[in-house]
Amino acid sequence: MLSSLTLLAHAIFHIVLAIEGDQWSTADAQWAQLIGLVRVQSWRTLPIEYFLVLQVLSTFLSLVEIYGNRFGPDAWRYFRTGHFCPSVLLIGSHFRGLCCFLLPAIQLIAGISHASWISLPFFIFSSIGLVVWSRTSKYLGIFRWWRYLLFYAGFNIILLYIYQLPVEFPETFMSIFYHLGLFKLSTKSEWSEVCSGLSLIIFYIMLSWIRSELAEMEIITPTRESDLTEQLLPKNHSHFVQESRSGVKNTNFLLRGAVSQSFSINFLTYGFPISLLALSFWSFHFASLCSFGLLAYVGYILFAFPSMFRLQQLNGMLLVFILLWSASTYIFNVAFTVSNNKSRKDMEIWETIGLWHYPIPGYYLLAQFGLGFLVAMCTVVNNSVLLGITDQGQLRTDESLVEEGEETTVLVVAIIAWGIRKCSHAAVLILIFLIAIRPGLIHTAYMIFFLIYLLSRTITRKLRQAIILLCEAQFALQFILQLDLISKTLDHRGSYVFQILSQLGILNHTHSVDFFKISILACFCAIHNHGLQTLILFSAIVRHISCPPLGFSILRAGLIKPVRLAGYSPRSSERQGAHGTTTIILTMP
Repeated sequence: MLSSLTLLAHAIFHIVLAIEGDQWSTADAQWAQLIGLVRVQSWRTLPIEYFLVLQVLSTFLSLVEIYGNRFGPDAWRYFRTGHFCPSVLLIGSHFRGLCCFLLPAIQLIAGISHASWISLPFFIFSSIGLVVWSRTSKYLGIFRWWRYLLFYAGFNIILLYIYQLPVEFPETFMSIFYHLGLFKLSTKSEWSEVCSGLSLIIFYIMLSWIRSELAEMEIITPTRESDLTEQLLPKNHSHFVQESRSGVKNTNFLLRGAVSQSFSINFLTYGFPISLLALSFWSFHFASLCSFGLLAYVGYILFAFPSMFRLQQLNGMLLVFILLWSASTYIFNVAFTVSNNKSRKDMEIWETIGLWHYPIPGYYLLAQFGLGFLVAMCTVVNNSVLLGITDQGQLRTDESLVEEGEETTVLVVAIIAWGIRKCSHAAVLILIFLIAIRPGLIHTAYMIFFLIYLLSRTITRKLRQAIILLCEAQFALQFILQLDLISKTLDHRGSYVFQILSQLGILNHTHSVDFFKISILACFCAIHNHGLQTLILFSAIVRHISCPPLGFSILRAGLIKPVRLAGYSPRSSERQGAHGTTTIILTMP
């Protein structure tokens, strides 16, 4: 009805305009521009017939929808399924599933493309959804509070549309609209404003289209028992709902299909080391006190290498820390744009903390959110792999025997492992010596470790942990002292702290090569302490996967029996022989 009235009003207005001509005073009236009978600031000169055709089509579709519902929803559904090609309906179903995958990205773009107070809730809800998804491993967790977001997006669109009307608002309202982040779209608008408006409209349309899918997943996933109500629920729209053997329904899409399982095991293999490298790179590229927290996480992993359960808890805490840091950066940039220039004098303090101001902060926020997504993905993949193995059955404790044709591969793997172990001992000695020859008391401690390493027949686990702890302490002190504000403070004040640090040898000019040597030494010691246990745990998982990770085909035979990779150790070989299994003994000098 509204389209019909609009079409009738447009037709009457333009008929009168054609009769009266350009001399008609109402043609330039403000009420005509406000209603929409006359276009104002059009981007392109389009004929009026173009808009009339669009209104005629919208009127026709509205009439079809209204009169189609009079015959009942069942009749209208049967008409559509009977007259439309089934392939078209199948394409629509898959396109709806694609919208479920793309909607979180659209929501994030709507929040960071034009950073403002009115766009902040989209970013906050994206962060909350990422945390919920990592904790529950349910894809529905990304759409946390999607109903509130739907209403808020609609309100945001209405508010932005009202701001586009050709109305002169008072200065007070204009100031409020500017501080909130509203903008007028024109040919001279920035790309961030255009991207924000388009992503907002696309987000609202996609969320409105798949809201029935989201409501269905909310009904199916919380219930564990297969009651009658749950069995009668329609499943024609459940793209992300899967039922395990135990009867538990979940929306973890990483549990379905060979491609998803292959992605999970490969991400489990390479994702965690890549995340450690990404955290280290981010800490050095954006050196600050907040980035020091990322280095503290990496240092704790190298020192203790916690269990899988403890690692999941640490990843959750790290994810919350990264997202809180990202939200603080968002709020800082929004507040900085509307504040006075007095805050520019304190930029060095804010940058030392970890808050930077950017003219367009969307790129930085996207990179920071991507870092959090990488951490969340590691958590979700770990949970998915363990859940998939548990769903297939309990882990088998009995070891399957290796075929005779695979004994050669096991021998090659054991020889390579023994060679790496011997070479790493010499590499640790060289690294300790290179660090110890620098002046300073702290490097004297490295010389002591070098002599102990050189004269001892066996290196204990506690000795390597002491080296790791020394490396991390020196690394942390030099990292903090490299910050501009702290280094300038120490240079201007000749205090006792400056003298103590000078005697320790920490205030000397530190290059990236020095950080690299310290980190490599800590990594070698960590591999010595935790490498074998990690490989055994990893092989226990790989044994229950249909295909090994990329690059691990040669280790497939050795991974069938993880204890065989410890064949370079005589004690492990004797323990294996006591259990009656075939072992390969490599005698060490």
